[in-house]
Amino acid sequence: MIRNLQHIALTVPDLEVGRAFYELFGLEARADGDDLVFRCAGRAQDQVRLIPGAKKRLAYVSYGTNAEGMDALLERLQRAGVPLADPPYHVPFGGIWFQDPHGDWINVQVASEAPVRTVATPEVNTSGRYRRIGTRACDFATPGKRAVPLRLGHLIKFTPDVNASVDFYTNVLGLKVSDRAADILAFLRGSAGGDHHLIGLAKSSHTGLHHMSFEVADIDEIEMGAQALLRAGYRDGFGFGRHLGGSNYFHYIRDPWDSLVEYFWDIDVIPEDDSEWVALNGMEHLGMVWSTTPAPPDFIQNFEPAD
Repeated sequence: MIRNLQHIALTVPDLEVGRAFYELFGLEARADGDDLVFRCAGRAQDQVRLIPGAKKRLAYVSYGTNAEGMDALLERLQRAGVPLADPPYHVPFGGIWFQDPHGDWINVQVASEAPVRTVATPEVNTSGRYRRIGTRACDFATPGKRAVPLRLGHLIKFTPDVNASVDFYTNVLGLKVSDRAADILAFLRGSAGGDHHLIGLAKSSHTGLHHMSFEVADIDEIEMGAQALLRAGYRDGFGFGRHLGGSNYFHYIRDPWDSLVEYFWDIDVIPEDDSEWVALNGMEHLGMVWSTTPAPPDFIQNFEPAD
């Protein structure tokens, strides 16, 4: 069923404040009616939609599937008693709309992931495997290197009941559990495999966006992007470091409304034939392998207003 992440939509009180942040983050903006839509350079797929609203809030998440997956999804939704609805926002695309057990809107389209622009894979010299000979890796004589995200990889959203959410997203939407930390956090991947997670579910008193995460081309772009945002006055979130769940390197920055946006590189990938993947379950899988700073106390705080 659910095979990929298409885009994430937020309501925000000031589109231009959002434009300034996400363009500096490395995305490309365009107006779409009353909304602002952002894409990664060279990728023909919307990644973030900002919708005018009184407060910043996770508006909906759009996922993709194939024709067979849509048929199966419609059958499971009907069997679970989940009603389809008219689009809650004015958007220029189709698909089906419904709400998860805690009222968060979901859109599913018959849509595949758009290709990501081709970038040169950096050679890394490691003991016994020296591939970059006579070439300087950090050549700052070439000015202007910056973070240019390749794609939207995943989101983590808050839920008041992780177990109920996992049941819905796996049994109804067809996602698979990659790893989890008891009833505190769960990482879910697509039904056909792929990234370690395309959504994570984190425990809170109410729903909301914790973070959205974008893949970059190398480890340097993580910090070049983060440092550019910090120099511009945006608030640090957490990082630099490496996660346990997914193994990716990371750095988070607070957006203008205190959600987090993450640069990542080098994430675990799980094949559709996942017979050799063993999902872990324990609090020890909640954190990171290492980080240059401790996670701040507000890292797991839900800044979105409760209804």
